Amino acid sequence: MNNLSCKHCGGDIQAEDTTCPNCGIPLPPNHAKQKQRNFVMWFVILVIFCLFMMLWLPPDWSPLVNR
Repeated sequence: MNNLSCKHCGGDIQAEDTTCPNCGIPLPPNHAKQKQRNFVMWFVILVIFCLFMMLWLPPDWSPLVNR
C-alpha cells in the first residue's frame, strides 16, 4: 500500500506504527504524512520558481517577427 520506511534502519513500517517493528526506534507523530508534506513543499517551490523565471526571462519573439 504505502511504501513507508524507517529513517533509522530502512525497514518497512505501517502508518499506524508508533515504533519501528525492525529496530524498535520510536517513530515521530504523523510520520505517514511526512512524504505528502515534502511533496507539497517541493511542488510549491517548483511552481514559484517557474513563475519567477517566466516573469524574469520573457520570451524572445524577435526571430518570429521577421518571417
